[in-house]
Amino acid sequence: MIKENSKKIIIGEIILFVITIFITLILHNVLFNEYKNSIIENNKILIGTVLSTNEDLEEELIDTYLNKPKDEIKEKGEEVLEKYGLNDVDNLKYVYDVNKLNINLIVYNILFGIIIFSLTSFFYIRHIKKENKKIDEINKYLIEILNGNYNINIKDYKEGSLSNLKNDIYNITMILKRQKEKALLDKKNLEIVLSDISHQLKTPLTSMYVINDILRDENIDKNLKEEFLDKNKKQLERIEWLITSLLKISRLDSGTVKLKKEKCNIKEIIQKAVEPISISLELKNQKIELTGDDNVYAYLDFNWTVEAILNILKNAHEHSKEESTINVKYGENNLYTFIEITDNGEGIDSKDIKNIFKRFYKCTSNKESIGIGLNMSYTIIDKQNGTITAQSKKGEYTTFTIKFYKNII
Repeated sequence: MIKENSKKIIIGEIILFVITIFITLILHNVLFNEYKNSIIENNKILIGTVLSTNEDLEEELIDTYLNKPKDEIKEKGEEVLEKYGLNDVDNLKYVYDVNKLNINLIVYNILFGIIIFSLTSFFYIRHIKKENKKIDEINKYLIEILNGNYNINIKDYKEGSLSNLKNDIYNITMILKRQKEKALLDKKNLEIVLSDISHQLKTPLTSMYVINDILRDENIDKNLKEEFLDKNKKQLERIEWLITSLLKISRLDSGTVKLKKEKCNIKEIIQKAVEPISISLELKNQKIELTGDDNVYAYLDFNWTVEAILNILKNAHEHSKEESTINVKYGENNLYTFIEITDNGEGIDSKDIKNIFKRFYKCTSNKESIGIGLNMSYTIIDKQNGTITAQSKKGEYTTFTIKFYKNII
C-alpha cells in the first residue's frame, strides 16, 4: 500500500505534467500561428516582388504555384537561392519577421520555464508548509507531555510518515500515562501493604515484649516459664511465616516470578502440598481423602501450584474439627482441569464469602487469621489462567473449587 505522502507526490506530479502539456500545446499553437503568418507574409513579398516587374504574370504565377508539382518548383528555387548565396540558414535576414519569430520563441521558452518553476515551487512549498505544521504540532505535544499533560490527543487518521509518527507518539504517551498511573497506584498500594505488615507484626511483637518482661522475673515458676517460652516460639514462627508469605506475594505482584508451563500430574501436586502439614494432621487425627484419576494432567508451574493448594489445605485443616476428613476431588473435562477441596469445619459467614480472597481480610469469626494465605492462592491460580471459588454453609462445610482452563498455555 502506497503511503499518503507518496500518493500526494504522484498526484502532484500528474497535475504538473497535465499543466505542462497544456501550456506546451498553447505555446505550440501560438508559435505555429506566428510561423504560418510569417510564411504568408513572405509569400506576399515574394509574389509582390515578381509582379512588380511584370504584372501580366499574375495568373500564370498563381496557377503554377497552386497546381504545378512542388518538387519541381522547389528544385528551381534551390538553384536560384544557391546561385545568390541565399540558402544559408544563418543568413536569412531577407526573410520577413524571422528575427521577430526567433525572439518570440526565446520569450515563450523563458515564460514556459518560469511557469513550470512557479508551479513546482508552489506544490513544493505547500507540501513543506503542511509537513512543518505537523512537526510543530508534534513539538508542542512533546512539550506538553514533558510538562506532565497527558490529556492532549494528536491521533491522526490519515496515512503518511508523519501521521504514523504522531500515532506512534500518541500510543507511547498512553503507555507512559498508564505506567505513571500504575506507578502511583503501586506506590499507594505499597503504603497500604507496609501499613498492613506493620499492623500484622505489631500484634506478635507486642505479645513477645510482654512475655519477655515476664521472663525477666527470676522467681517465675518453671512450668509457667516453659509455657511463655512456647508462646514466644509460636509468635516467632508466626512472624517468620508472615514475612515469608509476604515476600512470596511481593514477588508475584512485581512480576519477578515467571511461572513455568510444564505438564504436571494433579495427584502429585496435591500429595506434595499435603507433606508440610502431615504432622499437624496427625496431631488432630485428621485425614485427607483423595478421589480422582491418577492420569489427570495440566500445564502448570509445579512448585507454585503446590504452594496454592497448600494454603487451601492448611486453611481447611485449621478450621476443621479433630478426627475430621478433608475430601479432595480432582478430574478434568473438555474445558478445564479441576480440584475440589471440602472440609467439614466451621464454615464461612455469607457476608465474608465474597471477601475471603482479599489480602489481609479477616473473617468476623476468626480474628486470629492474618488474611494472606488464600490471597496468595488466588494470585497464583489467576496467573495460570485459572479460577478459584468458595461455597460454604456456616457450621457444616466449606468447598474450594479450582479450575485450570485448557488450551490456554
